[in-house]
Amino acid sequence: MTASVVARVADRLRDRGATAGASVDRITVGDAVVLVELSDAAGLAHRPPGDVPATDDIDVARLLAWATDDAAATPVRRALGIAALNALSAPHVEWRTGDPMALLDPAVDRVTTVGLFRPALRKFADVTVRVIERTPVGDVSAPAGVRVETFTPDETATAMAETEVVFLTGSAFVYGGAARYLDAAPATATLVVVGATASVLPGPLFDAGADVVAGAAIEDAARVRTAVRRGACGTELHDAGVRKGYVAADRADGVRLDATDGVSHDTT
Repeated sequence: MTASVVARVADRLRDRGATAGASVDRITVGDAVVLVELSDAAGLAHRPPGDVPATDDIDVARLLAWATDDAAATPVRRALGIAALNALSAPHVEWRTGDPMALLDPAVDRVTTVGLFRPALRKFADVTVRVIERTPVGDVSAPAGVRVETFTPDETATAMAETEVVFLTGSAFVYGGAARYLDAAPATATLVVVGATASVLPGPLFDAGADVVAGAAIEDAARVRTAVRRGACGTELHDAGVRKGYVAADRADGVRLDATDGVSHDTT
């Protein structure tokens, strides 16, 4: 998610009145994720390395500034701001329960992932997975029939060439570089933005080329808070009150989504 996409999400939330009267109840920073609880909803985001800023008496306006101002925000501040955007978005997104990474069409031969989704490799079969990672990943174990190739961000064009489905991790919103990946994804590919960090109003991401936004809904903030404090991430969070979900634009050829319930034409 580029800063401009984040800013468009923030603007649309303001237009909907989502920020009016919203207040920060609690912020929890774990080893793997951050949790921002507002007055009526909560949001998660990937926690990058770095110092945790003071959050005493912080308000929603400051969090949104951290989300939208790349020049002023450290990665941890940006994560907190994006978690706040996810919380503000929560009442306005109807997530269909499901995991597009587990719904890959059997006809797909090539997948590109921005970020190494190790557990997701077990969901694939008979496919080449091209992984773009910021740091070396070493040997990657995968099920028989799943061929893993690794690339650096500088090799993005090669990794994206002729791919049929792109999974863009939500953590790219925090670390930066999402604009490059959004632009590099082939127009013919199905582009899925995935991860709890991507749980925002989907419209701006659809406008930027995404076909599916696969985020998460927090159904039990107290349980999630406890899990975050003990360093939980991934499956542990899904077992502690976080539900995977997705919304889709009109086209999502590379993943087998429900043709009716999984499609959202309201992209605002």
